[in-house]
Amino acid sequence: MNFSKKLILALDFSESKEALEWVRRLLPYVKIFKVGKQLFTSNGPQIIRDIYKEGGQVFLDLKYHDIPNTVAGACRKASELGVFMLNVHAMGGLEMMQAAKTAIDESSKHKPLLIAVTVLTSFSEKNLKEVGISIPLKQLVLHYAKLAQNAGMDGVVCSVQEAKEIKEECGKNFLVVVPGIRLEEKKVFKEDQKRSSSIKEALHSGADFLVLGRSLFQTKDPVSLLKKTLEAYGA
Repeated sequence: MNFSKKLILALDFSESKEALEWVRRLLPYVKIFKVGKQLFTSNGPQIIRDIYKEGGQVFLDLKYHDIPNTVAGACRKASELGVFMLNVHAMGGLEMMQAAKTAIDESSKHKPLLIAVTVLTSFSEKNLKEVGISIPLKQLVLHYAKLAQNAGMDGVVCSVQEAKEIKEECGKNFLVVVPGIRLEEKKVFKEDQKRSSSIKEALHSGADFLVLGRSLFQTKDPVSLLKKTLEAYGA
């Protein structure tokens, strides 16, 4: 897959005007944009429609985690919006993920990619212990990945540290989405991704999609930097 098609740009903004300005500026280079809780809460489903009007695609990153019926309803509505990809939390369990998959399959001609979040990349072993989980982090991520595959998910979200092993255990067709991607330059933001990675590391791990956000947008010239990055990786 061409590198530009692997890249997802995170629109971590509150205002739709600012988000759409960036979509217009970056669309010649990247097609997929992540809409998370901040932007979606501020603007609702309209922001998804607006991005599609501009010619982009949307990864809806709302990490659904609730009772199966509620998650199924949310996924049904998300698929009807025409999103390219959406996610649920693997911690919600097998029944919840199966309900989400069934809802999408039965509700719409459009079939978005449905992926499961394993363990947030902001989590460490210490954080797991704080919430009462004693399983080693990497082992837990792999467990969630296998559970997600059994539920019919198209793939998972995980850190680069677990990506290669997930590909080995679940197969090359099981998608791996790696967030927390940083560019190979001076850090320009407060780091809260404890398991972040560089583009080079993510590609080496076999990741199918790389989510890039603040380390691009908080530079002096994001457009120029993005162009240089794409050129460096043969896009």
